[in-house]
Amino acid sequence: MEFGDNKMLYLRDTWRESNRICDVMPLNPSSNGVWPSQKLPDPIVNVDFWLSPFPHLQMIFIVISFIWQFLLALLPSTSRHDSFHTGVLLSKTFLRENTAARRFFSTEDYKEIVFSLISALSYMMFWFLMGVKMDMGLIRTTGKKAITIGISSVLLSTMVCSVIFFGNLKDVGKNNSAATLNSLESIVVYSIQCLSSFPVVGNLLFELRLQNSELGRLAISSAVISDFSTSVLASVLIFMKELKDEQTRLGSVFVGDVIAGDRPFQRAGIVVLFVCAAIYVFRPLMFYIIKQTPSGHPVKPVYLSAIIVLVSGSAMLANWCKQSIFMGPFILGLAVPHGPPLGSAIIEKFESAIFGTFLPFFVASSITELDVWSLLGWKDLNGVIFIMVTSFVVKFILTTLPALYYGMPMEDSFAISLIMSSKGIFELGAYALAFQRGSVRPETFTVACLYIMLNSAIIPPILRYLYDPSRMYAGYEKRNMQHLKPNSELRILSCIYRTDDLSPMINLLEATCPSKESHIAAYVLHLMELVGRAHPVFISHKLQTLRTEGTCYSNNVVLSFEKFGKDFFGSVSVSTYTALSMPDTMHGDICMLALNNTTSLIILPFHQTWSEDGSSIVSDSNMIKNLNKSVLKVSPCSVGIFIYRSRNGRKNISEAVLSSSSYEVCMIFLGGKDDREAVTLAARMARDPRINVTVVRMITEDEKEREISEWDKMLDDDLLRGLKSNKLAEIFYTEKSVKDATETSGVLNSLASKFDLFIVGRGNGRKSVFTDGLEEWSEFNELGVIGDLLISQDIKCQGSVLVIQQQQLMI
Repeated sequence: MEFGDNKMLYLRDTWRESNRICDVMPLNPSSNGVWPSQKLPDPIVNVDFWLSPFPHLQMIFIVISFIWQFLLALLPSTSRHDSFHTGVLLSKTFLRENTAARRFFSTEDYKEIVFSLISALSYMMFWFLMGVKMDMGLIRTTGKKAITIGISSVLLSTMVCSVIFFGNLKDVGKNNSAATLNSLESIVVYSIQCLSSFPVVGNLLFELRLQNSELGRLAISSAVISDFSTSVLASVLIFMKELKDEQTRLGSVFVGDVIAGDRPFQRAGIVVLFVCAAIYVFRPLMFYIIKQTPSGHPVKPVYLSAIIVLVSGSAMLANWCKQSIFMGPFILGLAVPHGPPLGSAIIEKFESAIFGTFLPFFVASSITELDVWSLLGWKDLNGVIFIMVTSFVVKFILTTLPALYYGMPMEDSFAISLIMSSKGIFELGAYALAFQRGSVRPETFTVACLYIMLNSAIIPPILRYLYDPSRMYAGYEKRNMQHLKPNSELRILSCIYRTDDLSPMINLLEATCPSKESHIAAYVLHLMELVGRAHPVFISHKLQTLRTEGTCYSNNVVLSFEKFGKDFFGSVSVSTYTALSMPDTMHGDICMLALNNTTSLIILPFHQTWSEDGSSIVSDSNMIKNLNKSVLKVSPCSVGIFIYRSRNGRKNISEAVLSSSSYEVCMIFLGGKDDREAVTLAARMARDPRINVTVVRMITEDEKEREISEWDKMLDDDLLRGLKSNKLAEIFYTEKSVKDATETSGVLNSLASKFDLFIVGRGNGRKSVFTDGLEEWSEFNELGVIGDLLISQDIKCQGSVLVIQQQQLMI
């Protein structure tokens, strides 16, 4: 018995509701190779390899990946949209019906099943990974502003749109022609338009590098609230719809069938049990896996495989309960403790494959039904556009109003409204599901896809124009050490990148001479790279309560600085923080913390570290180098970059005192605001009797050659006169006559081995006879000429170096 083109041999007759269904049994997904051997007696079995399901699918994957990567290389600025563009190129708009190319990508016969399964798998794993990255603690800790904006942006806008469209929809449906926009289609469109998805918002903020900004944190918290409330509402509405359908069915066909009538309640009960199991069974199992994983070791692959099996089962269960297929995996993802070791392991294991291969396939295959030519002459085009535009305007207004109510500036209110109105892969998946189920027509689906692409292309540049996250750090008030009142509290923000930074940073803070008369407020920020999360995390360990997942970040940092605070009780107050964020946005955490606490100085560790004897470089981080440069550009106060080197094995002030010597500090003064800031810190250090401070001023016989303004020279002289007459500290002051940069190098060389710490001003852009020509040889611009020269191989400096840049005022 043969079927069709004589390529399907094994047939089976099945009967269902008096309809005869023919199928191929067994289905052979793979081919016998490019050049199949004649192993079977019937040569018809040896078909062309590309006609088998699995090789055909592989070829489609290759085509989509090639086009996607080509567009990514050709249009790098549109990386968010390249998978959308790939789908458009493979859609009906470009590949017309009944062409060979269209038949290759069209979903018919087995391809419809295979494509649906692959797309469902992609979307399912996407939502699972987003659940792993999401921190549900945001719902507990978020403020009223985020809750109000999140609920107003989604639920309230949906209600308002329902009222607006109710009057228009009551007369719709009387005409049964295909060209009439029915009520169900309208409801689906404006409901999806009013959504705000956490993955879409997070991806947009990541692209614009706004995760760490105040606006970004508010948008992420609001999106979490929106997703959570939308999921609950959607589940309730699905249950009510199923209950209504069941009652209709019972009344017409199965009257008296009690078991069938209880199906919606059974499904709802199973959903509740599943959520409880995820919280009270699955989540404790995840903590058991974490306990079974030794510190610093990877999670066992068997655990990861078991989790994926459970994820697949949860998707099947959600589908059986008439919920969206991603609901089960998303709930399990929320139950996984985010961050290291388990959450990070899952992200590192599956993110590349899902986001780099399967998700572009899902997006591209979903848009293949887009047909722009079908919109020509379509009567309901204006109606669909009206619904989408009205929904956008309503959502924009209802997001802006609560933002303005809470005192946000007008531009920031518009910005967060645009963020909450952005569309992406979530909305595309929702429209694709509605199209698959017949809730929207092909023309409506085409308009929706075009709207999503237009939305994702227009909103980012508008946001870049409206909101500049660096402007919030602008300094309009003097926050530096030079202009502090005598004996006033000195607030310092110390940043920790590595555990090696702990001891040097504590030693430097100790050198600032904390006392009861001149108090030190130390704000310590431990910066960690964001892994296994979708949003940045900022933790105040002073306010931190016991977390349910039992995770405590930065134990070594917290304990070390707590001991420092106890050693100087009454003279030092310590506040420790941890920030987990992307390297490109870490400077936002630093500057925001400095701004909120009105610090006068930020101390950053240098990106290189040396061995104990100072002979070799142990670590060199380009990420830290770029971070330090970013802080120097936008800092709201003065900044110091600390290059730590252990001189003759002596590590701190206490050990210097124990060796019957003093801690030797040298401040090299060339002139300018950065040097005045540096000498102010040196004068404060000189109050400590354990520290000897020497100020070396470079002078030249011809003052005109100094190329410094008269005003700066007057300020320099006035500050140094006050330094010489300082009764609180004994400072050794000396002047070195220098003719050119060569003699400057000679002076530094003569001082290199005599001091434990050098303090210099950065002097960025400063032109002076002392450094003329040395700028061309500078390797590290962030250290200035003198700082770079001190750590170079030409001058074998054994001491540490602190480079100071005074606050850059915006006035």
